[in-house]
Amino acid sequence: MATVTAQDYLNNADWVKRSSAVFHLLDINKNGYVSVDDWLLWIENFKKAAPTVSGSKLEKLHLATLKYTAAAGLTVGVEFNKEQYLQGMAVMCAAEHEKVKRGGSKLAILNEYTSAWYDCIDTDGDGLVSEEEFAVVLKSANFPESAIKAVFAKLDSNKNGKLERSELLENEFKFWMSINDASVQGMYGSAFE
Repeated sequence: MATVTAQDYLNNADWVKRSSAVFHLLDINKNGYVSVDDWLLWIENFKKAAPTVSGSKLEKLHLATLKYTAAAGLTVGVEFNKEQYLQGMAVMCAAEHEKVKRGGSKLAILNEYTSAWYDCIDTDGDGLVSEEEFAVVLKSANFPESAIKAVFAKLDSNKNGKLERSELLENEFKFWMSINDASVQGMYGSAFE
């Protein structure tokens, strides 16, 4: 596995396009900046949409979000423009890519963050995420409703009608870490294209 630098991510038009789209989705008030508060607002919106999720799962998600955003250089109380956000995400991705290259846990920070979301999304506790459960988290981030069905179908790689934790973790890895993987095209529908 070759070394991938932050600049490699920033030079990749597809990665920049995907990451920019996430920035715009997180910029809830459309002021051209994101902050950790925007990420936490997504959790609050989800909490309102899924009131049965336990406080301990939401707290775990809150802490994982703070750790994830800190790894990207985002600090509480500071707003970041798109360029600063992209730079931070690229630095985090390069650092995590290097950990994987050296045999470390596959994206410990991203896995922790994604797993915390998974635990919250699985509101019926069956260990799997249905399309309906998945729709709640996407809607709480103002994700286009029209794309949810296609996104779920793309992420459900074994086509059993449910998202398994491993499917979500693998797809999040591809989405954030790949810079030359055609399989991420359309992963989150037209929202990130």
